[in-house]
Amino acid sequence: MKKVIILGALALSILSAGPICDWKAKDVQSQIDFANKNGHKDKVDGLQKALKELKDHCSDAKVLKESQLRVDKLEKKFSEATDKLKESKKKDKASKIKKAEMKLKLIQTELESAKKELQQMKDLQASNKA
Repeated sequence: MKKVIILGALALSILSAGPICDWKAKDVQSQIDFANKNGHKDKVDGLQKALKELKDHCSDAKVLKESQLRVDKLEKKFSEATDKLKESKKKDKASKIKKAEMKLKLIQTELESAKKELQQMKDLQASNKA
């Protein structure tokens, strides 16, 4: 009887995690597999700990919120970097312009990646509701 209750609770916690948490867990598991395959024992240990935390405490709403906050933060950084580039161009200093352009490009790439990940999560959630 105890085993049935424990297994039922485990199944319920896995089911309640949702498609976003499942997707994140699969991603971490694939990283574990890759690290194992390439002999990165230290990385495997850290990833296994992350996977356990994910399985124990993940909620789709929380992950979506964190992802949206990350996008918002990166959009702010992008805006600040754009302003910095404009300032550098006004001062007409080639080295500062180049540095500001590189920083802007880096933030833009990170922002695009974060937006893409957020959209994938939203799509997963929407397809689960359909």
